[in-house]
Amino acid sequence: MIISLLIFIAVLALLVLVHEFGHFIVAKKSGMRVEEFGFGFPPRLISWKKGETTWSINLIPLGGFVQIAGENGGEDKIKNPSITTNQVDEIVTVTETKEEIFVNGEEVLEKDEVMIQAKNQEGRLFSDKPIWKRILVLIAGVTMNFLLGWIIISIILMFGVEKSVVVSAVSDGSPAQKIGIEAGDMILGYDNLDNFTSFVQANKGKEINLDVRRGKDVKKIIVIPRENPPEGEGSLGVGLSLGGVERQPFFSAIWDGLKRSVEMFGFIYRMLFKLIGSLFGGEALYKQVSGPIGIYKATTQATGLGIMYLANLIALISINLAAINIFPFPALDGGRVIVLIIEKIIRRPISLKVQQVINSAGFMFLILLMVLATFQDIKKLF
Repeated sequence: MIISLLIFIAVLALLVLVHEFGHFIVAKKSGMRVEEFGFGFPPRLISWKKGETTWSINLIPLGGFVQIAGENGGEDKIKNPSITTNQVDEIVTVTETKEEIFVNGEEVLEKDEVMIQAKNQEGRLFSDKPIWKRILVLIAGVTMNFLLGWIIISIILMFGVEKSVVVSAVSDGSPAQKIGIEAGDMILGYDNLDNFTSFVQANKGKEINLDVRRGKDVKKIIVIPRENPPEGEGSLGVGLSLGGVERQPFFSAIWDGLKRSVEMFGFIYRMLFKLIGSLFGGEALYKQVSGPIGIYKATTQATGLGIMYLANLIALISINLAAINIFPFPALDGGRVIVLIIEKIIRRPISLKVQQVINSAGFMFLILLMVLATFQDIKKLF
């Protein structure tokens, strides 16, 4: 249990850090000031400062963030404060004791301090950069997640994985469930789905012996396939998939890995549109979405099957994150890219208040979706 939890946290940390590092490195290379690189969401547990960036570890380990100066538009120039020297000269007010800076009637900092910060920040804000550079920063995290998935899949193809029949789902009340077969179990002795299903069909109503591996343990199981299973279920009541891949040469693995990654990305992206549509009617696809609990369970199952299956799951989740984050929805990177494209077309910034309202609504919708997914995960546990 503890080992599985640690592996889950390590996997989550890897995916988050890869994504946020993409934003971080492209922002730095673009000359932007990165104020904080955080793993997890506040409240903050520990932090340290290196150069101009604060690095933090936060309490809720379900994501991460990179805070770039001026990311929230022109208003940040006052709040940070990151105002230009011209602005400073125009808004200085002298008192008997000190020179103070006022913006809209609110004291900000003493003049010398503001002048130093203005000099350090000038031209380094997210909002100061050309739109194409800002878009590059936003899509950098998605790109890194896609690259990670591609690299992992290519490595798996280079090494290869022995083919085997894997249980992907177990129906309630089925013979498989009654004898304790679980999703993620591997049925040994078969490298072809047709051979296994033909064997089961030929032995309906009879006892059959199966060698089933779960993690490192192998169990000998006796089960009787049903002669008349319910509609939509097989004689054993299991969903099956063929695990394993043939070993490929280096360049072939790289190319095949790219093709598989693109296909996977495209499939997930299309499913996201169907998922959003299903929330307003039609098939309830959200019931098939996994939240943190479902991902933890999948990680545990993959760990039991071996390092290559765990690596494959990491690649799948990483490409999932890429597709989700670039989706054109408020509060996601894809939604922010759309805002920048609109600004480029209309040649003026969209009101920060409008953006905040839209992003807040999008964020609440995503939270609702996560709650629904978690609820489905809990239902599956029982």
